[in-house]
Amino acid sequence: MAGLRRFLAIYYAYAFLFDFMLAYAVYTALFSLEGLSVAEIGVLLAFWSASAIVLEMPSGALSDHFDRRVLLVIAPLLKALTFVFWGVAGGNFWLYGLGFLFWSAGQALQSGTRESLLYERLDEAGRSTEFDKVLGRDNAAEGLGIGAGALLGGLVAQFDMDLAVWLSIPPLLLGSVLAFWLRDTRRDRVVEDGETPITYLSHFADAIGEFRRHADLRFVTVYMAVGLITFELLEEFDQLYYLAVAVPIWLWGVLAGGVELAYAYASVAAHRLAGKRWLAWALPLAGGALLIVASFGDNPWYVLLLELAYVAIAPVAVLAETRFHRVMDGKSRATTTSALVMAQNIAGIAATLLFGFLADWLGILPAYGWAGLVMVPVALWVIIGQGRGMRAID
Repeated sequence: MAGLRRFLAIYYAYAFLFDFMLAYAVYTALFSLEGLSVAEIGVLLAFWSASAIVLEMPSGALSDHFDRRVLLVIAPLLKALTFVFWGVAGGNFWLYGLGFLFWSAGQALQSGTRESLLYERLDEAGRSTEFDKVLGRDNAAEGLGIGAGALLGGLVAQFDMDLAVWLSIPPLLLGSVLAFWLRDTRRDRVVEDGETPITYLSHFADAIGEFRRHADLRFVTVYMAVGLITFELLEEFDQLYYLAVAVPIWLWGVLAGGVELAYAYASVAAHRLAGKRWLAWALPLAGGALLIVASFGDNPWYVLLLELAYVAIAPVAVLAETRFHRVMDGKSRATTTSALVMAQNIAGIAATLLFGFLADWLGILPAYGWAGLVMVPVALWVIIGQGRGMRAID
């Protein structure tokens, strides 16, 4: 038990540091202030998703085939290069894009790897039934990292936005060092006589087989990739919302930190809502309604409704991800998880481009309202699916 507690402490610290970015509070605003249009920012974010699609499943197969710990050591180092390129970009569109490429590479290496390592470690300890509780804490650690970075980043950016970018690097270097203590339990497994050797390419076939065998896995994937992804992509445009409703720059980090703290609490408490399947459609619908009201904002107070929309979907995000891992039964957990992330990125490309151009055409505030309306058909689809025996959350 002491070994598991130590593992989890290091794991949570790693999750926190990987997303402890001071630049998170200001980077889209920095792009805008450096002369990029909303459409160009949308293209950059779409490229971010596109590069992640290309890298996601190959990195997941690497994780399933080799030591997961090695990938977790490398991932923060690649992400750190993002802020090196942004720090010297000076308004250059292509250098910002190159930074996003390294972000995608680092994110791809750790996304499926981290969750798979966690599930396997709990399974080894006979505590896989607690995955929803531990995953909620994982999401909370990640959210607190984002929030703390945004809070500090907003204060630093008040004096120097470029400094906020450069100070995003040291936490990633520390995270890379911590990863040396995240042991991959599969390395201790003894290969039985007569067991068919697993090749790198076989992980792709295994992941495809998972989706063919499990209708619920397909249902959860669409739910997360098409439904919940809306809230995730909107966060990338939030600094533009702040500008539209005249939120002072010094307050941006406070807002981001506050919402991440609330999101972290909702994630930690998510396991207490397990079994309430109606939440799978009710919470996204509530979040969509909040986005619609926030789109009428004419003063900084409306930003609270926007942030509440993000907090509303935190429990179902945890419970859906838990459902995804519990349905899986193959040997290529990281590759299958990477397929989910890849689906999210594919949907993210279309949605980000659509939102970016819609914001250019109608304005940033009305675009948030239209994003909220998307939750109506999503909720109806979930209700119909549940009537047919599907489950989006545990």
